[in-house]
Amino acid sequence: MVALLLALALAQGDGATLFPTEFTLDGPASRQTLLLESVRGGHYTGALKEGTVYVSGDPAVVRIDGSVAIPVGNGKATIAATNGGRSANAKVTVVDMAKPSDHSFRNHIQPILARFGCSSGACHGAAAGKSGFKLSLRGYDDDGDYAQMTRHALGRRINLVEPGRSLLLLKPTSAVPHKGGLRFGTDSREYAVLSEWIAAGAPGPKKSDPIIDRIEIVPPHVVLRPGVEQQILVRAHFSDGSIQDATPWAKYTASDSSVAVPDDEGRVKVTGNGEGSITAWYLSKIAVATVTVPYSNELPADTFTKAPRRNFIDELTLSKLKELNLPPSPRSKDAEFLRRAHLDTIGVLPTAEETRAFLLDPNRDRLIDALLARPEFVDYWTHRWGVLVLVSI
Repeated sequence: MVALLLALALAQGDGATLFPTEFTLDGPASRQTLLLESVRGGHYTGALKEGTVYVSGDPAVVRIDGSVAIPVGNGKATIAATNGGRSANAKVTVVDMAKPSDHSFRNHIQPILARFGCSSGACHGAAAGKSGFKLSLRGYDDDGDYAQMTRHALGRRINLVEPGRSLLLLKPTSAVPHKGGLRFGTDSREYAVLSEWIAAGAPGPKKSDPIIDRIEIVPPHVVLRPGVEQQILVRAHFSDGSIQDATPWAKYTASDSSVAVPDDEGRVKVTGNGEGSITAWYLSKIAVATVTVPYSNELPADTFTKAPRRNFIDELTLSKLKELNLPPSPRSKDAEFLRRAHLDTIGVLPTAEETRAFLLDPNRDRLIDALLARPEFVDYWTHRWGVLVLVSI
């Protein structure tokens, strides 16, 4: 469904798309971050933030706080977003507002601990823990972490009678000395979730808890300019069919910081030209989005139409070069091709005899077939893949 909506949005040409285009808010604690995205030439080209106005079609169903949709009452409504002459709508359904907040240890508490580094390798997720408190790395062991949090050290980290006096809240808010420093404030959503969970009796992980199936990043691909900032959204899909906004609690990393760098809130800052990827991690699931920043080259209009093509690989390569506004490289010289082919396929340079033979009869197709048939090809790429996937013998 999401892929279809994205395709329809792009098919509309220039304008804007409001993400998510359709969503459900389940219960009073649910939230959804909104994003108005510019669309030009069939590509998503940047978040429209300055001057964007979000309006709820029915404030009795959903209200807007900044760029976050907050449920008010059961029902359906439309959210309209406008920025200058561009506008877009999203449909929202609000359900189960009478249901009390039911925070899951697995799906709500663990992501908070991971997001703020509590279960990281540099803190309590270290092999020996930190300051007598040990959590599993990034929260992979729900049962063990729950026991550590509620039973270890006589359960002193949780105060069911006075939740606000729990060390789990006093430490990260720096109400008492904490080597990790201030992680979040008492007025934050994280504090509210943790305190409500403790007040509800600090329930542990249940077999009936929905299990995360996958996460997605929206938009999945953007074409931006240097200096532009792009907000991304992370949507978590669970086994019961529900979809939750995981944007505030996901962890973000970049594959190439020279192209784009994300912050802790999912805001991506473009730092240079090229193409890079942004990875989001949430509850052991990952998703990847790509950021393309074309170069400012001035190329003739027929640069890519006249470029030679031998097979579908050339088509894909030229399509990507066109998107990056980079001209294709000229055909390599025979000696260059021989050297590159040997290094890329079997990992060694050609011998003097092989070089002389090829330069006398530079048949590239025959050379490629011969290299792929050599036993060194299997040995070299077995070693390369073994290193990549950390195979130990």
